[in-house]
Amino acid sequence: MKNNIIDVCERLDNLLLQSLELMEEKVVTTIHLENHLRDGHLEMAKARYIQGKESVGMLQVPQDTTITSLFNLETSYLEENDEATPRFSINLKDKEAMREIQDPLKWFGVLVPQSLKTAQKRFQESVYLSAKISDIGSDLNVIAKNVETLKEVKNKLLTHPDNE
Repeated sequence: MKNNIIDVCERLDNLLLQSLELMEEKVVTTIHLENHLRDGHLEMAKARYIQGKESVGMLQVPQDTTITSLFNLETSYLEENDEATPRFSINLKDKEAMREIQDPLKWFGVLVPQSLKTAQKRFQESVYLSAKISDIGSDLNVIAKNVETLKEVKNKLLTHPDNE
């Protein structure tokens, strides 16, 4: 019985350490996301300042066409212990699909300022970081479920020491 409790406690300790590492990674990635979004908004403000507030705004977004994303979001499920953990991957569409999609920078003219291009890159990077944060969150959910299961096993072993 002592070996079972020790094994369960070690697995709980490992899961909790893994959970702390993932929480730290999530906080760091969230800070990176916030920085990219802030930088993107600042670059947009620079572009509005350079071209004028009438040249960069919602009025340049086409109203008559459907707007499609430049990215593909793929969701896969990792099967472990009869549970499916979602995994998100985001990548740019292939060149053939990109030909059909108009680059959003073209909405603001042919010669757009460099700050607008930089803003687009910052916002695209933030999309990738969002997917990474979602993956970390799903890993944390799986760990939380495993911790609860191991806590129940540990409580059963402590309350009923005869049932190994």
